[in-house]
Amino acid sequence: MSEPAPNTTESSTQRNARHASGNPEVDMFRQRLARSAHDVEAWLGLVNYAKHVGDDALLHETYTDALKQYPSCGQLLASLAELELRRGNIQSAETIFNSSLFNVPSIELWQCYLNYVLKANVDAQGVVSQPERRAIVKQCYKLVLDNVGCDREAGRIWADYIGFLSSGQTNAPYEEQQKTELLRETFQAAVAIPHLKVEEIWKNYDGFENRLDRATAKQMLSRTSPSYMTARTALRAMNRHWDAIRRHQPLHGIPAPPEWSSREIDYLDAWKKYLKWEMENPLNINDAGALRRRVVFAYNQACMALRFYPEIWIDFAEYLSSQDQHSDALAKMHSASLVLPSSLAVQFAYAEMAEKHKQPNVCKQVYEKVVVLTRADIDSTKARYTQKLDRLEKRLAQIAAKKKASDDKQEMQNAEAPAEAPLADSSSDSDSDESDSIGDDSGMDGNASDASGRERDATTVAMERAKRRTNVRVVRTKARMEQDLCEVREPYTLAWIMYLRYVQRAEGIDAVRQLLRRPRSDPPGYLTYHLFVSAAQMEYHVAKKPGIAAKLFEFYSKMFSDQPAYIVEYLGYLINSGDDTNARALFERFQGTSTGDSGDIWSTFAEFEYNYGDLSAISKLDKRFIEKFEHESVLTRLAARYSYLDVDTVAVRDFGFPYRKDHRSDAPGHGGLRRLGDDDADSGNELAAIAVGSVTGRHLRKEQLLAPVTPKRFVRFNTSALEEYDPVIEDYETPEPMSASYAGGGSGVSTNEARPAMSPSTPSTIQFLEQGDVLSYVAAAVSNVDLQNFGSRALDVDALLDAILQTRSIGQQQGQSSYRPLAYMSRQASHGGPPSRPVGRGRMSRSRSKGYSEYDDRHSGRRSFGSTRKSPHRGSFRRQPPYSRNSSGGGYPARSGGYDSRRGNRGGYRDDNGY
Repeated sequence: MSEPAPNTTESSTQRNARHASGNPEVDMFRQRLARSAHDVEAWLGLVNYAKHVGDDALLHETYTDALKQYPSCGQLLASLAELELRRGNIQSAETIFNSSLFNVPSIELWQCYLNYVLKANVDAQGVVSQPERRAIVKQCYKLVLDNVGCDREAGRIWADYIGFLSSGQTNAPYEEQQKTELLRETFQAAVAIPHLKVEEIWKNYDGFENRLDRATAKQMLSRTSPSYMTARTALRAMNRHWDAIRRHQPLHGIPAPPEWSSREIDYLDAWKKYLKWEMENPLNINDAGALRRRVVFAYNQACMALRFYPEIWIDFAEYLSSQDQHSDALAKMHSASLVLPSSLAVQFAYAEMAEKHKQPNVCKQVYEKVVVLTRADIDSTKARYTQKLDRLEKRLAQIAAKKKASDDKQEMQNAEAPAEAPLADSSSDSDSDESDSIGDDSGMDGNASDASGRERDATTVAMERAKRRTNVRVVRTKARMEQDLCEVREPYTLAWIMYLRYVQRAEGIDAVRQLLRRPRSDPPGYLTYHLFVSAAQMEYHVAKKPGIAAKLFEFYSKMFSDQPAYIVEYLGYLINSGDDTNARALFERFQGTSTGDSGDIWSTFAEFEYNYGDLSAISKLDKRFIEKFEHESVLTRLAARYSYLDVDTVAVRDFGFPYRKDHRSDAPGHGGLRRLGDDDADSGNELAAIAVGSVTGRHLRKEQLLAPVTPKRFVRFNTSALEEYDPVIEDYETPEPMSASYAGGGSGVSTNEARPAMSPSTPSTIQFLEQGDVLSYVAAAVSNVDLQNFGSRALDVDALLDAILQTRSIGQQQGQSSYRPLAYMSRQASHGGPPSRPVGRGRMSRSRSKGYSEYDDRHSGRRSFGSTRKSPHRGSFRRQPPYSRNSSGGGYPARSGGYDSRRGNRGGYRDDNGY
């Protein structure tokens, strides 16, 4: 199945994003699509708006532009074909059918095509009566069922086809016999497929056979019953898989590039589980070809739904290869390479598959395309940020020019000021009026001078502020540029490495050397050190020439001298090749770099010395190690020395490094050695990138944002220098609990004289509680406080809560339940209030393992919890509901007539006192 490639040219939606259409809603959707061409909500919003206003031209344009992004979406194709048919564009609709029907296994698109054929062949009465037209419709049904007949939702097409065959007229006995045989074959094929109407079609088949002949019906049905039962059982399992797929699918099932959210991962896993289930042959199909066609159909559906997931395409091609369908597998990978041109996995898998099938021209074309595309990403990234930096530099130049002009103007004014001063000094004395007038004029001139000076100062400050802001933007732009370039350098480097590997396998090491000249001519900053490490290692392992490999390592050490990772690779090569002298020389040359950057270099060389050096050299290295890194000590060096690979017995058992706070064992096999290069990469560089780029870290790469959260990645606040806050509080007596006199309307004031408590239950405020207005009560109580002496008074919160709980009007509003806390019940019992136990209207649930009874109040939705009490029935413990005051005691009225789960009547349990 060939896959239509996405159109990479500018769509009309993107063109119109720059030219407003005059409709603000349409312009809003187009602007969103210009920012992100895969904004599904914007596409659907534009489609719905066009349908709402009845603008077929806008609808057609939207469908066309959307299909350039989603050419395999059956819903969009079917909608566009229906629109063309409604507008009378038969030729355009047939073009859609011819180009997409066999490439997109969509039940919606095939149903649209079937409706088109039926509508074109019906007569005036709405039926297909003429034999020629019936033959055309019959062929159309067979074509549709051959392509999508195994779909889960194809049951309606099977049912329509059976109805169409049943409606045919016969004029001879042999025609009737042919009709019967065709119907039987169709019935038997339909009931053997797990679709949604399999049970309905089976019932129709049962009736069909019994109408023909009851004697043979049992025999026919017994032959078909096993396949039907298998299909029905498989349908249940299929429904579970499809429920998981529908539960996690994107909006309206339109595919979108993955951002690897949990929902997208679950969606991918649901499809993979369904594909695995199909390959397990749940229908027990004996024909290998039929099973393969069913699995291929499932994979085609998965590729249609997971269009932008590379692994589905690769799995599909691998399955075809395992079924000896090598040409189909290669064609599938070719389609995947067109759909996902930026996916390195797809491109490399396609090239390797072509290499297996001895197609070197295809391999080179694929690798060349990948190199060109990844190089274009670097060029576009540099061009985009270069434009931003140029604009910022122009801004800085403009600010500098304004600053210079202002300074020049100030110098000119300062130069003119001394020339005017002698004129004022040489003026002769005159009468008093003239002198006063001159004095007033000079004062005005002084004020104007001060105003102009303040204006100049404000202008200077504004320009300095603008300059600082622009410089900050320059720094942040450069940091973001470096981050984005790091993301596009790695694919470009990897593309060249894979290309060199293929050339080495196909043509030999000499061709690799010739090809390596091309990336070596790239400007600095386009490639990472990995390419040259790969080339040097290839010379050593393939060409067996360690001299050339060493020269390559040494040559590129000058280019990547600021990258410790390259030095570590160079050092590892020298150690593995047995060149101990040059290894020690290389270490001495680069060990003097910054502490954080050289951590891995020291660790690598220390491991080499511990394994193969003499004791005097090891002792000297340990001493230098301790002097170099402040976290190192004799103990950590001993732990590192007495370890090998991942065997850390000394560090763990003897020194207890994993359990000690003063030592860390981040580097297995190094006895608690902390790799400073790794830590600084996490805590230093990433934090610096956040500080320069964005406080929220939104400019970090995805793998940095999704990295596991570990304590070493974050800066911890040092609290050792902080003093404990211990305010001096005046001793005062805590207000006593409410007494019995307070229940009858007492004051409830504490006996503490140093800090007298303010009792809220005064005659001026208790009336609000009687009315149920708690907010007014609190406001009135607080207003009685002497604000000047508020520090010497305390609000009696206990008295406030008890007064609220006592008031009968609060709990009786709007049908609230008579729920009372258990602590309050015990307090009321001590204050002389008569207890009464209400029986709720809800069912009482008993539980011997829980110490409460649950009542579901149907009016307020609350649940009350009571205490455990020995039940007089069956020797079991029943859960007693909480007590509340009855109406005679001024509390909450107790309810009766609730349902009893054990007696089955409307009465509840009552104790000896009648409660």
